[in-house]
Order: sequence, then C-alpha cells, then structure tokens
Amino acid sequence: MTGEAAGRLRAPFGSELIDPPGQSSGWLADRPRPLILGLGGATAAFVVGALATYQLRYGLAFLAGLVLVVAVLLRPFVGGLTLVALVPILSGLAPGVPVPYVRISEALIGLVGVTLLVSARRDEAVPWGALDWLLLAYGALWALYGAVDGIALREHLTLSDWGTVFGQLQFFLLYRGVRIALRTPRERRVALIVLIVATAPVALLAVLQDLHFPGVAALINSLTGGVSGPPSAAGSVRRATGPFNNWAILAGYLLPLLLALWALSLSGQVRRRRAVWVVAAIAVTGLLLTAELSATTCLIVGAVVLASQYGHRRRALRWLGALAVVAALVAGPFLFSRLNQELSSTAGSSRPAGVPQTLDFRWQIWSGQYFPAIEQRPLTGYGVVLPASIHWVYPESQYVSFLMEGGVPMLALFALLAWAMLERARRAARSADPLEQALGRSLFVVVIAALVMNTIWPYLSNGGLPQVLWCLFAIASPRPSGAAASSAGMAPAEIRQEAALVARSTA
Repeated sequence: MTGEAAGRLRAPFGSELIDPPGQSSGWLADRPRPLILGLGGATAAFVVGALATYQLRYGLAFLAGLVLVVAVLLRPFVGGLTLVALVPILSGLAPGVPVPYVRISEALIGLVGVTLLVSARRDEAVPWGALDWLLLAYGALWALYGAVDGIALREHLTLSDWGTVFGQLQFFLLYRGVRIALRTPRERRVALIVLIVATAPVALLAVLQDLHFPGVAALINSLTGGVSGPPSAAGSVRRATGPFNNWAILAGYLLPLLLALWALSLSGQVRRRRAVWVVAAIAVTGLLLTAELSATTCLIVGAVVLASQYGHRRRALRWLGALAVVAALVAGPFLFSRLNQELSSTAGSSRPAGVPQTLDFRWQIWSGQYFPAIEQRPLTGYGVVLPASIHWVYPESQYVSFLMEGGVPMLALFALLAWAMLERARRAARSADPLEQALGRSLFVVVIAALVMNTIWPYLSNGGLPQVLWCLFAIASPRPSGAAASSAGMAPAEIRQEAALVARSTA
C-alpha cells in the first residue's frame, strides 16, 4: 500500500474536521416507502396538533423528537453523533428541563438508541460480546430488583422511582446505539472529536461558576435543580459543579476524557495540538476546581502510567511538573483549603489522626445505618426505595449502593461487568490501529480508577462518568461489516474507496 493510501487509513486525530466522512445511508433512505411515509406523516400531524392544543411545548417536543427520528432513519450517523455530543453533557440536567417529568439525556438515549436498534438491517448487525451481554444483564437485573422489591415490600413507587428502576438500561442503549450508528473508522473519529471538544464549554462553565460570573450560578441551579448531597458547612470550600448537581459528577465526566486525550497525544494521533492543549487546559482547570481529590490523584497516576506505556515517562514527569506549577498558581489556595478541611480535626472528634474527614464520615454512615440494613436482606436488597432505618439518603459508595439495590447478586454481576470492561479495554490496547490502541489503554486506566473511586461515590450509576465511559467503549469497538471489514472495522463502501485508491496508486 502506498503512503497516500496508508495515510487515509491511519489519518491523524482531528483531520476529519478538514476531510469529513461520507455518511452511510439508513433504513429510510434505502428505497421509497410512500405508504409508510404517508400514514406516518398523517398520524404525526394529528398527534402534534392534539398535543399543541393541550399545551404548546408538548407539541413542540413531540415534533422535535419526530424530526430527530426521521434524521436517524435517514442517516444513522446523525443518531450516533447526537448521543455522543449531547447525552454526557446533558446527563446532569434535572427531570423536567426542558420536557416535563423527563430527564432529557435519558429521553435522547431512549428515542435515538431504540430507533437505531430496531432499524438496523441484518447485514449491519453488530456482533454481541461478553461486554454487551453483561451490560444488558446489569441493567435488566437492576430493573428486576427494583420492581420486585417494590412489590414485595409494598412500596409506593413514584414516576421518578420508576425512572430510577429502569435507569441503568440507558447505558446499554447508549453503548449499542453508538456502536451501530458509527459504521466507519472516520465516523468513529469524528464522534471522538466531538466528545472531547464538548468538554471545553462544560469546564468553562465550571470556571465561570467559580469566578462568580453574573447569572451563572442561577443558571446552573435552574438546570440541575440545585446541588445534591450533604450541605456545605460554614467556612467549607466552594466546589465547582458545572452543568451537574454535584462536583463529583463533573470530576467523573472530565477524568476519562482527559486520560483519553493524553493517550491520543502520546500516540501521535493529535493533529491540531494548539487547539487540543487549549481544550485540555480548560478541562484540567475545571477538574481542579471540583476539588475532588480522588479524581485528581487518579488523573496524575493515570497520566504517568500511560506515559510509561508509550516510553515517555521522563517527558510526562516534566509536563506534570509544569502542570503542578500552574495548578499551584491557579488553584493552589483552593486545593490547600480542601486538604486542610479534610485533615483538620475538631474539638471532641474521635477521628484518628491522618484519616480524612470524608472517609471517617462515610464509615460512620455505613456502619451505623447501611451495613445493618444490608444484613437484613443480603440477597435481595431493597430496590430503589430506602428502608425507614436509613436517615442519610446518600449511600456514598457504588458498592454499598449495589448491595442496597439488589444485594450480593447485584454486586457479583457488577464484578463480572468490570472484568468484561477490562478485557475489552485490554483487547483494544493490543490493536494495530493507533487510535483504538490509545483508547484501549486509556480506558483500562479509567476503569481501574473508577473501581477505586467507586468506594467513596457511586460514579457508575450516576451522571457524567458512565455516559462518557460507554461512549468511549463504543467508539473503541469497531463494528465489522462483512468478511473484509471484520479485520479493519470498515463498511463495504469505504473498502471499495480504499481499494480504488490503492489500484490507482499502484497503476
């Protein structure tokens, strides 16, 4: 293969903004369907009119959803790009913003994800692996326990509770939907660019929030419903949340994207370095302003590990030294106050010296409220409604949350899912494609970091981190299409284009 053809197959990360991909057609674009279009159009017009008569915003929301579905049926890539671009950054919005009673990120996943799954043709099927089956089983078991426990314990489940019962299935729809929609390597690269670039406005909003820019705090409160979690004590550090209702969610959102961007840079897949470093600088600043020490520590350790894998340990240490200087200048007083708050002791406190305040507080909550409740129902849990003996409604740990939701079986299934995630990341890290290899290496580090951070916060069943994580897994998992495409992850049309290019080059 000539250099020109090889360059097209292994284009640098970011070049798709100059040379956009050709979009593959969808089910609705295959052939004319006048009967379906006629009946569907008439029905849609009737429904839009009825909803608009009842309330205008309902009619507009239905019309917007209908337009999106048609666009996805015409061009599946539109659906994949919609999921990647909007779902992670909208996952922190409160239910009812802007559609009443609905969380907009979950509505997008349900609408676009289901459309992609049901409209996929047989010759475009994405093979099922251990990760796919275990992710589906994880969401289904969460829903099963929530429904069965609600009936067995005679709990009155509200509409919001039922949303929590079926909420974990959204990650399966997101992962499978993105995998089905992104049919070529170029489409995957474009989606990755969009996913990373979207961090800039998210982190910038956190920076403006910390600077007390007029109107930003009110905007965030109206979008997210206010900060959830324990109330801030007097004199405590104010922590940025961005478009989420908790600082930990913002930190979880930024961590995997920063590690993926670092791996792509180390592998030489970044083309527009200045723009990328600007995005990275804004994102790192946003992460520091969350004062989430676990995520910041995992970012530093993960960056060193990735640099070592690419043989750039000394270079990475120099960059981290420069970053430490910048962090000391920009967020030094902020982080110092956070450390002082964690390690300082108060009069009459029984906390051992050197134990962070947040860990001591969590242990008191677990041992005093959650562990006794878990011992009462170790195999079934309590579903989504906590028992009356629990006074602190935040489990403060992903693993405690699993035990409360579905007992030991739920925790065991998650252990299998974590194993499948690590195996899929390891397989991608051994790929011959530099981009897939970089994503695989960064995902392996992110999963390990998430398993550690899950001890003190339910990162993988909340907003922010899981949406980004499953988008990255879908992008790092090429979808074979035909025998020739199975090894290269290409659609037949792109294979024909590359073959023609090679033939012209060698003639």
